Amino acid sequence: MTGARVKVGVIGLGRFGESHLHAYRSIRHAEVVAVASRSRERANEIASRFAVPRSYDDFRALIADPGVEAISVTTGEHDHRDPVVAALAAGKPVLVEKPMASTLADADAMLEAARRSAAFLMPGHILRFEPKYAALKEAVERGELGELTSISARRNRLRGQVPIYGRAGPALVTAIHDIDVMLWITGSTVVSVRAFQRLGTLPGDHCGVWALMRLASGTIAMIESSWMTPDGVEPGGDDAFSAIGTKGLARIQFDVPPMWISTSDGLRAPDVSFEPRVNGVSTGALREELAYFTACVLDGIRPTAIAPEDGRAALAVALAMIDSARQDREIVLAPPAVPVAS
Repeated sequence: MTGARVKVGVIGLGRFGESHLHAYRSIRHAEVVAVASRSRERANEIASRFAVPRSYDDFRALIADPGVEAISVTTGEHDHRDPVVAALAAGKPVLVEKPMASTLADADAMLEAARRSAAFLMPGHILRFEPKYAALKEAVERGELGELTSISARRNRLRGQVPIYGRAGPALVTAIHDIDVMLWITGSTVVSVRAFQRLGTLPGDHCGVWALMRLASGTIAMIESSWMTPDGVEPGGDDAFSAIGTKGLARIQFDVPPMWISTSDGLRAPDVSFEPRVNGVSTGALREELAYFTACVLDGIRPTAIAPEDGRAALAVALAMIDSARQDREIVLAPPAVPVAS
């Protein structure tokens, strides 16, 4: 690195792009020096609002910027492949938001680019940096729960999510969080998936997916993810994750908000876990994830908290859920490929 701070470029300036910009502001060893959007107007507006010195309307120009040392890719999931592959070819470390792609072909192209590059690729699975999930992972590793027999997760959201993320559906946008945690804490793979879905009245109007999975370890997993809660209902989110083992039970609950505020205007449940801001400064799991990413860049080491193959594994399960629901049958997953040593 050229100094004590990693010079970061952010490609993709939608909601997640703005979230990354807020989080990077709170990391002392990171500085965003460039942003890119397909819209020149949007790139200029974000650069002005966040005091970023350079803006581009082409991700290739940002990657070619010699002042950019690391890159966050926060475009739509179907647009991840090209900027990730180009950045890795340029020797620049990349954090790509989840899901890492919308197809396995795109994910495999990114993995191949990472294998050929001196730089690293890190999928952005935020729950690995949320203290409650990290504590569950450690409890399982210590053997406190014994052999895991079952896992269940639900992640239900407001109906208003559909117009924003309906192109991808809840399996790729929300359920993939729990898929990654499930694979992470078990250290296992999914053998088969049987899923069901609920569709709306418009093409691509994905409202919900429910899946039952068998893992190679023998654990049975159940995942529910929907965007069917009526808009205006508070707190709006209904998330929980539980693991049952031969020695004990663990549960993470977001269905009852850890903090809520009730006034004459209604009930409000502020985010206190993932992207909270205290005195205008971002804290929480996203900040920790990006701080870890940039610390790895600064120290010249590859991330150990998550590997690009982990992002590919979660995507494979999410796509199997979609296929199972569409085809109305059980899907048997192929074993993950063993990387060939170079």
